[in-house]
Amino acid sequence: MGKRIFASLLAVAMIGGALTACNGDNSSSSSQGNSSGNNSSSVSVGGDNDEFGANFAGYPMNKSDQTISWWSTISFKPNAAYATADESPFHSILKEMLGVNIDWRFPTTGTDDTQAFNLMLAGDTLPDIITHDGIKTKAEQYIDEGTIRDLTPYMETYAPAYWKWIHSNDAYDRSVKTDSGKYYGFGFFREGGGWNDTYLGPVVNETWLEEANLKGDDIKTIADWDNMLEVFAKNHPEAIPLGFAKSRVQGTGLSGAFGAYSMIDFKTYVDDNNKMQLAQVQPEWRDYMAKINEWWNKDYLDHDFLADDDTAARSKAQNLSFGASITSMGQISNWERDANEYGTGAKWIALSYPTGNDGKLSMVFGGYYGIGSVAATISTSCPEDKIPLVMRCLDYAYTDEGFLYWNFGKQGNSWDYDDKGEVQYLPIVTEDPNGLNDAIDKFGGSTWSGCCIQATKLLYLKNTETAVACNDKWFYENEAVANKWVVPNGMTYTVDEANRRTELQGAMKTYVEETAVKYITGEESIDTFDSFVERVNGMGLDELLSIEQATLDRYLAR
Repeated sequence: MGKRIFASLLAVAMIGGALTACNGDNSSSSSQGNSSGNNSSSVSVGGDNDEFGANFAGYPMNKSDQTISWWSTISFKPNAAYATADESPFHSILKEMLGVNIDWRFPTTGTDDTQAFNLMLAGDTLPDIITHDGIKTKAEQYIDEGTIRDLTPYMETYAPAYWKWIHSNDAYDRSVKTDSGKYYGFGFFREGGGWNDTYLGPVVNETWLEEANLKGDDIKTIADWDNMLEVFAKNHPEAIPLGFAKSRVQGTGLSGAFGAYSMIDFKTYVDDNNKMQLAQVQPEWRDYMAKINEWWNKDYLDHDFLADDDTAARSKAQNLSFGASITSMGQISNWERDANEYGTGAKWIALSYPTGNDGKLSMVFGGYYGIGSVAATISTSCPEDKIPLVMRCLDYAYTDEGFLYWNFGKQGNSWDYDDKGEVQYLPIVTEDPNGLNDAIDKFGGSTWSGCCIQATKLLYLKNTETAVACNDKWFYENEAVANKWVVPNGMTYTVDEANRRTELQGAMKTYVEETAVKYITGEESIDTFDSFVERVNGMGLDELLSIEQATLDRYLAR
């Protein structure tokens, strides 16, 4: 791997036992509905004169006279500082690295990603590459309908770096093919596996702890949290003991202490027997709601948390408006920088994920072994003779050079090696007036997601030492439960399953999440829980779970 200093082999070892048109020639483009050749190749794959096969000369490919159209949702849209992809360092330089012209296409600002995706699919001609986080669950359907291509005949020859990566672990391989074994796309992976996925957890203002004669290591159980929040409320009546944002996600950070698996967000999970369950109909979830409602009534919990986003929480952290929180590694980096810049004296440190008073913990926030939900696919509007070129463009991200580019940008431009052979950012990034995180997003494509492998080193560079230490505590104390409960990214539903699942889940999801909010605020008494469960069951929960179970079983059998 040369100077590729990251922990790929560690990630493999950790999970080894776990589970549009190509515009250079529009005249040759087929229509969206024409799936001719989709499941069988008329390209002479790997022939003697195949410049993209065994004779591939490397990057850049010297094909700048050819244009590939590439549609993507928020995964790697240009940084907000740029009006177009041509202005964006990551997008414009990628064309140089590949040696191909790229026609980037994104939903307009403010447009719902799913709506934009559906509108794009309804067009007469699709872009060559479609990148979206809603493809995996319906990949087989999209292939059968003639929307995206079955890439199986081309994958090993024209995407050798990607082929090698996904076959380094069965879980990777399983996540990017259908139940029938068709490879359909290029996925998003996190190099550090569980560590990169468990990027969220509880934190506290250490100064408030010291004033209360408490230490971080003293705060272990929910009873300890009760005591801590009570003392905070006495010592800081002008503030709020507990505040956080993005309640659907961050509220999950306390679920495990009750044996629960969600707070507000309608969530299915995999239990210890590999059976699909719905979090909100479990008695443990009822206990969690009762506790959150108790904190709400005592004003221990910020009543704005249901609406707050990261920006609002950051402002409150800066103003010392709360003493404890559930937040992310990235936000802790921002809070620490704010504390230093404004001299607030706040020192945010990680707390252990709280357990139940019996010491048990069912889950912590996490992903699925470093496997994301996004996939880049090739549409049937891309002519077959262009498939090798497009495949090589996508494969670049999984090569050693492309791995570095997608994460850090171009060597010598945004980063270089230090005297120890480690990646370090150059002043164009570190001295950006908008801050480090924003600057990193300008030059790399893996900050949030993408069709690539996110480097663990990227997270070390973009976060403060304190934030990294927080993440270490959240993950390494809880490796046993970090991934096991998560529904795998890559499960594929049949057409009938997908349609019925959508039908069942719509009203059920709305009812569950609205009721969760009512339980938290006290608008509805938790004493109605049994009737709530009865109603959810009456909306078709058993059928929904049977669909999810069949899909999971097929996934695990791949």
